[in-house]
Amino acid sequence: MKNKNGAVCVLFNPNVREFMINFNHYKPFFDELVVVDNSDVFNHDLARQLALMKNVTYISLGENKGIGYAQNLGVLHLAASIDKICFFDQDSWTSVKDLEKLFSLLSANQTYSMLALSTDGLQSKRTNVKDVDEVISSGSIVLRTVFEKLGGFDESLFIDFVDYEFCWRMRASGYRIGIVSGTQLHHQTNSQQVLKHTKSAPFRNYYVFRNAILLIKQKLVFNRSSYVVGLLLKRAVFEIVFNDNRKSRIHFIMRGIVDGVKGRCGELVG
Repeated sequence: MKNKNGAVCVLFNPNVREFMINFNHYKPFFDELVVVDNSDVFNHDLARQLALMKNVTYISLGENKGIGYAQNLGVLHLAASIDKICFFDQDSWTSVKDLEKLFSLLSANQTYSMLALSTDGLQSKRTNVKDVDEVISSGSIVLRTVFEKLGGFDESLFIDFVDYEFCWRMRASGYRIGIVSGTQLHHQTNSQQVLKHTKSAPFRNYYVFRNAILLIKQKLVFNRSSYVVGLLLKRAVFEIVFNDNRKSRIHFIMRGIVDGVKGRCGELVG
């Protein structure tokens, strides 16, 4: 049986119109796509539109079970003939042309097990592969054999560092990861920007700090401990100095640190 290309896209309370615009950019490339919706309410409009499309499966979870759970479930619903898997979130898209570059390189270059679209915004005319230790999941493709051998994403993290943790597991197991220049992952986001950084909800700090501490404690950050600590320090300054709702942001940072030290995981409750 011919090996085929599949994609998993995870949603959370999406703007249906904007998502469908993004989805239609890359849909023609794939043999099969699974859309997993983490929203609390079944989206009848989205379900109706996706039902009209060939080789597209829509799964509504009825609650937010976390990014790792949704991505792993999506992979399970892909046909056995799918040997390379691409991940997207609801506000990301790329061109079929760039996907062709990515998948062709992964097929031709047996030394890499994961390749990712560039996110730097630079329009390079040359297509090169740069070795890295981590990439975001959106716009990345991974060999299914490697994904399944390593057990997929860690669902206990819920959100934040889920993609990085999987990459670090890959690197610790000897697999190579690369970013492909001359390609581009586009983001369509209405989020407010502060100093060219996306302004996130205060509660996200809980997951960032908790998960970073959990992974450092468990020695699951490959050789990236200093990098992760640097990320936390920069984030703390950005969140406390340059954002509003500082009291709330500090609260979630401290709560995340405490729960990370205590080894708590899963969804934030209360």
